[in-house]
Amino acid sequence: MTFINRKEWNVANGKRLTVRIAACTVAVFAAGAALANDIAKYDKNMAVEGIVVTNGIKWIDGKLLPIEGRAFNDVDHYYDRLPAGVTTNVNGGVRNMKHHTSGMQFRFTTDSSKLSFKWIPYNQNLSMDHMPSTGVSGIDVYRFDAKSGRWFYVKTGRITKANGAQMQIPWTPGTPCLVNLPLYNGVREFSLGVEPNATVSALGPRKSGIDKPVVFYGTSITHGGCCSRPGLAFVNIVGRDLDVPVVNLGFSGSGAMEFEMSEHLARIDASCYVLDCLWNMGSLASGARNGRNVEENYEPFIRNLRAKRPDVPIVMAESCDVYCGGQNAKDKYIKQLYDKLVAEGWKNLVYLPKDDMYRDDFEGTVDGCHPNDWGMMSLARAFGGAVRKALGLWERGL
Repeated sequence: MTFINRKEWNVANGKRLTVRIAACTVAVFAAGAALANDIAKYDKNMAVEGIVVTNGIKWIDGKLLPIEGRAFNDVDHYYDRLPAGVTTNVNGGVRNMKHHTSGMQFRFTTDSSKLSFKWIPYNQNLSMDHMPSTGVSGIDVYRFDAKSGRWFYVKTGRITKANGAQMQIPWTPGTPCLVNLPLYNGVREFSLGVEPNATVSALGPRKSGIDKPVVFYGTSITHGGCCSRPGLAFVNIVGRDLDVPVVNLGFSGSGAMEFEMSEHLARIDASCYVLDCLWNMGSLASGARNGRNVEENYEPFIRNLRAKRPDVPIVMAESCDVYCGGQNAKDKYIKQLYDKLVAEGWKNLVYLPKDDMYRDDFEGTVDGCHPNDWGMMSLARAFGGAVRKALGLWERGL
């Protein structure tokens, strides 16, 4: 028997999108799932794959949940951020860290009065010396507040053992839920637990009207280093604040803008691309000769991306440490390139200077470079403004 994961949207009456699982739903109708679970005790061939009821909790495999931030299906592992076919023309850091789940999130609503979560990390290293396990390998949960129109933080899923972690929280039935996955680790397995009779449904259309993801490509800072929990990565903050889906292709120490990476980005049907790689690139003007030079890589990359996605806005970002000093050689180069492209007639091109990336109190990083939670808020304000401009949300009052 084959069970199909199916999505339906009734435009006529505006009913919320319901993700169907098996004979019933990812709005998993408990009666069917419970029956299947009972039968499965005696006939393993009758089990509903991905749904198990144990000790009064119905566990749903994350592969059956509505997920955002996952841009490719041809992957080595379900939660990978890049396809299996990434070649050695791309540096080894990217090929290794594509298993990290930064930017991925489950968004759903449920009539369950409690939620349980369990996950097994991809890597055994749960933390770094300047970033806690809650940010590297943990999850966090948000609820949507209809009155304010904002997502509010609820709780962090903490992890202390490489064989996995669990968390349970009370929940107000019908409240939209957002679960952010780990930033600097991946997940081998993830399950959501709800009450046996509960349903789980995908959320409806966004108020912003943006249903295609904003794709961020960059460095360790884009990746999420070094905030305390996943929801505070600036990419995730921008997604919540602007009510837009995001894809995070930040790779620590490895955002080098190889030409092949422009091909991978162009495969994503994006609403906007944000290029934030300067920290990981050298400059010929500064004497660098490392194959990652901005003068060699940036222009071929952006021209190929625009050729493949001619109508998609692109944000070109400068790099900034906590002091946000004047333009360095790399900043000057991309500003000159930006001016040249605009002179050629390029539209939908936004330039983001470093001026507003950190507040002027010098408290925004853990080490002078990587933002702490305070710094992430500043970056979210700066990058959010650029994305808002690129998507035309200013004009719409959003």
